[in-house]
Amino acid sequence: MSDGCDVLILGGGLAGWSAALAAAERGASVTLTEDGMGASPWVHGFNAPCVREGDSPEVFLKDTLASAQGQSMRELDEALCADAPRVFRSLLEIGLPFNRDGECYEAIRPLGSSFARVVSVGNETGPAILNAYREKLKGKVRVIPHARALKMDVRDGVCRGALIHDGAFHRIAAKSTVLCCGGFCGIFAFTDNKRDSGGDGIAMAYEAGCRLRDLEMIQFEPSGAVWPEALIGTAMITTLFYSGAVLRNAAGERFMLRCGPQAEQVGKAVMARCICREILAGRGGPHGGVYMDLTGVDGKLLDEKYPMYVERYRNVGIDLKKEWIELAPIAHTALGGVTIDANGQTDVEGLFAAGEVTGGVHGANRLGGSGGLEPLVFGKRAGTSAAKRAENVRAPVLAEPVPAEAEGMENSLDAIRREMKKQINEGLAVIRTEEGMRAALRKLKELTEETDRLKAGDGAESPFRLRLKNDLLCGTLALTAALAREDSVGCHQRADRPDAPKMKYTVTVRRGKDGEAVTERNPVG
Repeated sequence: MSDGCDVLILGGGLAGWSAALAAAERGASVTLTEDGMGASPWVHGFNAPCVREGDSPEVFLKDTLASAQGQSMRELDEALCADAPRVFRSLLEIGLPFNRDGECYEAIRPLGSSFARVVSVGNETGPAILNAYREKLKGKVRVIPHARALKMDVRDGVCRGALIHDGAFHRIAAKSTVLCCGGFCGIFAFTDNKRDSGGDGIAMAYEAGCRLRDLEMIQFEPSGAVWPEALIGTAMITTLFYSGAVLRNAAGERFMLRCGPQAEQVGKAVMARCICREILAGRGGPHGGVYMDLTGVDGKLLDEKYPMYVERYRNVGIDLKKEWIELAPIAHTALGGVTIDANGQTDVEGLFAAGEVTGGVHGANRLGGSGGLEPLVFGKRAGTSAAKRAENVRAPVLAEPVPAEAEGMENSLDAIRREMKKQINEGLAVIRTEEGMRAALRKLKELTEETDRLKAGDGAESPFRLRLKNDLLCGTLALTAALAREDSVGCHQRADRPDAPKMKYTVTVRRGKDGEAVTERNPVG
């Protein structure tokens, strides 16, 4: 597999396929590598600020900026909100049957929004869009399945493709490369991310020379199941708090009423903090969570709008209409990542990025419904930009051959991975301390050194070791960024530094000349 392409897309989720569609429509030859679909199959819907009277991209932008708490890049937010109606219309044009209520489109109001604006296709919007894009691009895009990107091919400051593994190592040469490999919350021990989620994208971009921003901003879904065992790591949708669902502690008290007049109708970051404080105070349930009480939600609404969740719990013998369920905050979304401009360009020539692997769109807290919109908007923008660049670039030459694989060390690597996940879970918790973060950072350094010692003596490489190295580096960078933010804002909360920042700034991390991580604080605005 030594041939090249105009545009190489790394990732098979919504961002990757959106980029592929945009690049192919400009006539570029496109290769897409996919190793799973990230969070895309679980996208319930996305924000469309054009389906309710009074709503608009301007109102959506106001909500987005308020949710971001002054920590986002306005250029990216303006692009996200302005493109949202166009994304919705384009999907209508290719035949997606969005849910309707008579003459109107059905829409859900997410936490922190002024209007109901999340539109859906059944209960599986992500798969519906992916299937539509795949069908539209059938025979027009080369797809390499079960292929994971592990390292960027950067020479003379220009990205010329990537090293991938699909059972064997290959280098793919490309005029432009688009990084769309999703977020990194799979490096946590307690996460609702799937197995294909990890730190590869962050690590590859960092080593390629990209600046990373907001890595400390990790959004925890307030409602991750801690019991029963079969459902641990799955999340309950939080829009139900607008339909009668409430939270209770072990004594049955609605403790969110103590957190403010909005009670459960607050942003996810606020809710996650309140839940953690309740648990730390000893008022949680037997499995380390609090209770979500859906008995006040209309049963017909549950059956018609949320059948996936009703069935999920029914399969383990729990009736959501009659019983409480035990939940706790779970690592859900990485709000930080690769720094891009509004067209997906990174700091490295020839390298673009889109979706959850990037940072700057959501600032300190992501607005509900924007997680599904972001990859559609910026995937298209990055794919278009990558194809434009490819039109004026000579075909790149492949780098040197890749080393053969070495096997037989997986058990040792698995033990290191388990310890890494535990340390990241504790160090980058919902509520953090300097002591906890430094302890986790020291341990990750030890684990990295241990991983280095496991490399085969003949210089051969293992994909399992490379993946672990990427995840360890990603966790190290996120902890480094969190330590650099010595205050509390949005998704980053420190028990030892509870005050809000005196001025708005972003923490960026980049690779120094000697390979060390360099952090900077830059004013926002």
